[in-house]
Amino acid sequence: MKRIVKYIRFFMLAMLGLFIILVILIIFSTFSSENNRSNESDSGNIIVEFEKKKMPDLEKKVPVFADTMEEALAVVNHDLYFGDDKYIDKVSYTLKVFENDKYSTMFYLSDKNSKEGAFVGAKFNIRTTNNKKQYALLYTMHVGYGDHSNNKMTPEKEFSLFCQYIQAFDIGNLSKYGINEGDRFIFGGIDTVDVNQLKIEGQSPTEIIEFSLYGEKNYFWYYDNLISDKPSSEFDIEIEEK
Repeated sequence: MKRIVKYIRFFMLAMLGLFIILVILIIFSTFSSENNRSNESDSGNIIVEFEKKKMPDLEKKVPVFADTMEEALAVVNHDLYFGDDKYIDKVSYTLKVFENDKYSTMFYLSDKNSKEGAFVGAKFNIRTTNNKKQYALLYTMHVGYGDHSNNKMTPEKEFSLFCQYIQAFDIGNLSKYGINEGDRFIFGGIDTVDVNQLKIEGQSPTEIIEFSLYGEKNYFWYYDNLISDKPSSEFDIEIEEK
């Protein structure tokens, strides 16, 4: 009988021990779980906090008025308006200026150095304060040039490039560089063919301006309002024989 009681006590002590161990494991597990949830919550807060951070606003072109077009070119954010070609804010030679009460457009040459530069078109907004005009740059376009006097081309090659230039200049609705809204303003420059006999859609340019570049004759030409519904890729372009 005593032996049976002894076994029962041993069994009860073993069960009690197992129960205590189980309780300890449950408490430890619960503590560990709470700790993990706390860590996960903190991590989640970090993610949410990161996601709530706003991206910086992209800098916008804000009109900056100046007393002259040359000054208006100099005071704007060069990165926004000129990109890497920051030298084009300098006017080396003015080819043509168009102006009315609302807009002004200036075409000019900007020399980077003695070997290269750019043909530039710049359009400005105009305001009048105390009977004095002021100018703010709206947008620019430019085409680089260089001294290629040693690279002679055949007349056929020159004409082919000339036609490509016309199409390239007309990409992106270059009519916006005109100062009369609704007119199809077409222009070109840095051309080495004789554009004095140029016909586009049977029409002669409004004006052809000859200038010298690296000792060679070049031309700036434009149409105030080319009458045609065709895209530039379908223009009928010819150089009439003299």
